[in-house]
Amino acid sequence: MPEERTAAVTLREIADAAGVSISSVSRALAGRGDLGRDTRARILDVARAMDYDRSASSRGRPTSVDPRLIELVLGGFDDAWTDEVITGARRSAFRHGYDLVLTLERDDPADDWPARVATRRPSGVILGLIRPTSRQLVELRGLRIPLVLFDPRSDPHGELASVGTTDWQGGYDAGAHLAATGLRRFIVVTGIPRYRFGKAREEGFRQAVAELADGAPVTRVDTRWGDADVAAAFGRFFADDRTPTGVFAGNDEMALAAYRAAERLGLAIPDVLSVIGFDDEPRARAATPPLTSVRQPVGEMAARAVELVRELRQRDTDRFERVELPTRLIVRGSTLPVP
Repeated sequence: MPEERTAAVTLREIADAAGVSISSVSRALAGRGDLGRDTRARILDVARAMDYDRSASSRGRPTSVDPRLIELVLGGFDDAWTDEVITGARRSAFRHGYDLVLTLERDDPADDWPARVATRRPSGVILGLIRPTSRQLVELRGLRIPLVLFDPRSDPHGELASVGTTDWQGGYDAGAHLAATGLRRFIVVTGIPRYRFGKAREEGFRQAVAELADGAPVTRVDTRWGDADVAAAFGRFFADDRTPTGVFAGNDEMALAAYRAAERLGLAIPDVLSVIGFDDEPRARAATPPLTSVRQPVGEMAARAVELVRELRQRDTDRFERVELPTRLIVRGSTLPVP
């Protein structure tokens, strides 16, 4: 059996095991300094393998001090969805006496955003649409602060706390509504890559069609999540048959791409094409005709993520929950009336 360790691991031991200097270890563990990404990751891997306890070597500095600072990490800040996330998180943070810091996950392999987070040592971190890599997770966990995933692209399987919405139910409600209008031919527009929430929305939609529309056929059209284009696929679908068809899109951007395709192909909405989106962005209401959409309460979800950070600071646990807020179908003029 391996010898049980009786003393705290020292920086010297980590440095020797990683083949670096003590100062490099100190900078890596503090998230500061000019270190290569691979070097920093190697040091953190070694520290984790040696069960390094940062609180035991913090030079008397208590790790439980709450700086009243919450970090929100996003991949961009230039759309209605992120605007709503930021607004919801900011209002909740301010209400509870926290400041909110925004951090951009840059599309650059050399960018080490966890190190930037570590430098600020916030009260907690909310990761929006981000699933950290194993090395990033090691670095973030080394800070011993709460981590919350906001609408993650992949299933965290209980490894981290997460906040999302009832994606499957939202898809089901969309399918149920289109089936209730009497339609018996459907298209589901899905995003590539096939993220967790996109799959759940499609599965819910297909289940409703199978149950409520006599198992009518569902054709899948794949496109990008942003800057979507479905004109070519719709052109092939309607080339020889313009039977009224229900369309469910995985987000409002893809639903509005269906609008653009309908205009190009001369397909009237909702007479030939009944369209439902997902998100209920402001542009859904401004579309002509106004877009029926599944509303996910993004602002409330962001506020709940902030509250979850506060709750996790007050309890030590290895079991993490997924909080889901309910979706709601908002019916407008892009779908046929229910008889």
